[in-house]
Amino acid sequence: PLLLGVAILLTGQGLQGTLLPVRASLEGFSTLSIGLMGGAYFFGFTLGCLRGPGLVWKVGHIRVFAAMTAAASAEPLVHGLWMESWIWWLLRLVSGYCFAVLYVVIESWLNEQSTNDTRGAVFSAYTLITLTVMAAGQQMLLLYDPRDMALFAMASALVSIAALPVVLSAAPSPQQSETKVRLDVARLFKISPAGALGCLAAGFANGSFWALAPVFVVAWSTDVSLVAWFMTAAVLGGALGQWPLGLWSDRVDRRWVVGFASLAGMVAGLAIWWFAGAIPNVGLLLLSAAWGAVAFPIYSVSAAHANDAAGPDEYVMVSSG
Repeated sequence: PLLLGVAILLTGQGLQGTLLPVRASLEGFSTLSIGLMGGAYFFGFTLGCLRGPGLVWKVGHIRVFAAMTAAASAEPLVHGLWMESWIWWLLRLVSGYCFAVLYVVIESWLNEQSTNDTRGAVFSAYTLITLTVMAAGQQMLLLYDPRDMALFAMASALVSIAALPVVLSAAPSPQQSETKVRLDVARLFKISPAGALGCLAAGFANGSFWALAPVFVVAWSTDVSLVAWFMTAAVLGGALGQWPLGLWSDRVDRRWVVGFASLAGMVAGLAIWWFAGAIPNVGLLLLSAAWGAVAFPIYSVSAAHANDAAGPDEYVMVSSG
């Protein structure tokens, strides 16, 4: 039920994540304004990481999941009603907060169901599902004109429906901790310096990609469908790369896997920058897929490495960190 809810939730998130930069470009928002919108999302995401553990401790995983999906589903509708950049910044901050808390709930829940021998594969399967459904959400951009309200309504509906399988499930939920959980960055780095730094680096790279990759494509192509396919190629590449890299990390030191993926991602990213506009669209999509295949798994392998050294009562703290 949790993974089904995640799949529906992130289909809506995938649609919204591509729709907003495209619509902002069509409305004439400046590149700086669109970048600030992406920054606002991740600022809200940071706030959600700080508050998420306390919320989970206070009311439990299922209630927090239901509350955050309700709040996140309202946000796309307001986006579609008001085309003001400052309103969009505030809305993205709220969205970032909600999704951060949701990720804390989801990943701490998965950690409780995993062991050190299976955690890499479990996290890779979770991320594979995540990226696959986000790709499906991005393809929904082709269903309607991004200037219309329909796509905003679809994103809202998907996020709302995501709560149903989790809230109505009879499956046992994780036990609430008896002691209050709070973010402890110093403890996180003590548990796993490599895991913490790997997640930090993945955040820098992937955050930039989600916020500005659609703008990058729109800058040299007026074809909105190419934006959807470029983002989808990266996400599907990431989905395909999750499983082999996750299994590999269960068999060797996970740090070797992170190092390999980082170097390969650097090469792929430079190739996209260098060859954009100079090669056929198919070649660009293949480069995008190659980048996603190695860049997106860095987070899941780094998170698995950090959780290997954590105790059961630290999973919520590690996920929020």
